[in-house]
Amino acid sequence: MAEALRFFCLDPRKAKRATVERTLSPLGQFRWLKVPPMRVRGYPETRDRAAAAFETATKKPAEGAKAAAKRVLLRLQYNGARALFEANRDAVAVAWNGLNGSRRVYMDGARDAGARTLYFELCPFPGRVTVDPCGVNFQNGLPRDGAFYLDWAKDNGAESWRTVRETIRARTRAIPREETAGDRPLTEPFVFVPLQVPGDSQLRLFGGAFRTVEAVIEAMAEAAKRLPDGWHLRLKEHPTSPVAFGDLIDRLKHPKLVLDNATDTFAQVAASRAVVTVNSSVGLEAMFYEKPVVALGQCFWAIPGIAGYCPTPEALSSALSDPGALSFDPAARAAFLSFLADAYYPMLNRDAADGTLHPDEAAKVTARLHGPDPRGLWACTEALS
Repeated sequence: MAEALRFFCLDPRKAKRATVERTLSPLGQFRWLKVPPMRVRGYPETRDRAAAAFETATKKPAEGAKAAAKRVLLRLQYNGARALFEANRDAVAVAWNGLNGSRRVYMDGARDAGARTLYFELCPFPGRVTVDPCGVNFQNGLPRDGAFYLDWAKDNGAESWRTVRETIRARTRAIPREETAGDRPLTEPFVFVPLQVPGDSQLRLFGGAFRTVEAVIEAMAEAAKRLPDGWHLRLKEHPTSPVAFGDLIDRLKHPKLVLDNATDTFAQVAASRAVVTVNSSVGLEAMFYEKPVVALGQCFWAIPGIAGYCPTPEALSSALSDPGALSFDPAARAAFLSFLADAYYPMLNRDAADGTLHPDEAAKVTARLHGPDPRGLWACTEALS
């Protein structure tokens, strides 16, 4: 008989709650918590866990009384979460994202109590979701070695990724503004640079030397000087960005730096010779268009043979001095993308006979709650390293 699971879930927004329920309802019962519980009595790890969560908080107050109060709140929440899961070690802690502030101390408290965890996040592929026992984004539990995926493909094939490309769509602009098309044609050789939302946790936590959009644009302007004749960099603002960066790009006044917000994102991906991003999902999606991709920040897909990695402005300039040499290993990338499509991202739009999530998709989640599998997956060594 399958284990009856209990999920203690921090309550996200309505649509996200529905995604969590859709994914986990075939597996057990829910207990929803509006906020993490609190307790005064602490643990040896309390101060360090709260300090780390404070640094990653989405709305981190400036130093002073508000910052002190925030730190105290995070300590109380860590203590409360840990006590909750020490009393319910068989329960599974669930949070959306779980990398920032209160959600982070909640999940840290559960993990330190010896309870299992599940982190949820959006998926770049429609109709699917990210569910990982180790974390999300760069903190997920996937191996960072192309050989793992090639070995997996020997038993499972490496062609299913091709069907995913047809489902990928560009995001629509949330804040209407006059769109600017590039003044250089798509037929010229160019490297596409999709910008991210200012303050995005992907930038703040994993951006490295590129933690702001301004830093990315300035590095691109410098790297553009190294491009061969006839090439240019083609930038596009994120469609949900509340800030416009056209003025900054205009001030940099480099003829090889072009802003094109009007052309569809994936039309630009398709026409490009390569894609460079800090760690946007567009980098992953560009792989389905068989383009060389370079990450500037930390991301789980920046694996040798699958994507390049330029962690400094100097490395970026060097790589773009010969953009035609950017490449990837087609076999390793095909295996990696097929693994994501077939094994990693559960399909929420696949139903069982009674309308609930298909048992095969639910089984993907269940397997992640039982520690390392025969291939060593879900040991969470990547997230903890």
